[in-house]
Amino acid sequence: MFRSEAITIIKRGLGFRQTQDAAIVAALKEAQRDLELGQTLPNWLLVFDEAVVTTVGVATVALPTGFLRFHEDYPLYVIDDEGRRVSVPRKQQVEARDAYGSVTDGATRVFVQDTKARLTLLPTPTTVYSLYVTYYKAAVVLDSEVENLWLKNAPNYLVGMAGLKVAADLRDKAGVERFSKMAQIGNKGFLGDVVEDELAGRPLLMGRNN
Repeated sequence: MFRSEAITIIKRGLGFRQTQDAAIVAALKEAQRDLELGQTLPNWLLVFDEAVVTTVGVATVALPTGFLRFHEDYPLYVIDDEGRRVSVPRKQQVEARDAYGSVTDGATRVFVQDTKARLTLLPTPTTVYSLYVTYYKAAVVLDSEVENLWLKNAPNYLVGMAGLKVAADLRDKAGVERFSKMAQIGNKGFLGDVVEDELAGRPLLMGRNN
């Protein structure tokens, strides 16, 4: 489903109010943000093993664009000289600096997530190397005529949530009821996909706020 189709569905549910396109787009974007900040995120938002590259003498590295949060079952790792994966655990700032703040050999032992967009590595890198990150990535924002991952995989959920926001702003009681039902149906399907992944032998992909 592309953005224009989502807009049409919401306009139909609101009785085709012709002046609501901008409000609908804003609601779609807001609903997407709400879903991506939620506790449960789907496997189709996961990006596996993306490399972030260090800079000599710089302790910080930028996380990939669109980073939402780490998946708890996929630790950050580096590749050692023998080609093996070596996990790099996450620590709190004080704990990491107490343990490794005076170490100078440059081999990354731990990392601290300072912000949503940046990591600090301890010890500070003395060579250039890659760290590999598996993380939930935000879907493309609906600023143009695109089909993002939410509209592709959970259209009823996103459209229902967005339609509910617009209907509530318009005090459209029938629209609120209509889009509430759509969102509920979409939520059941969305959670069903998560459970299906677990039953298929894959880990239950429950995000955690970091």
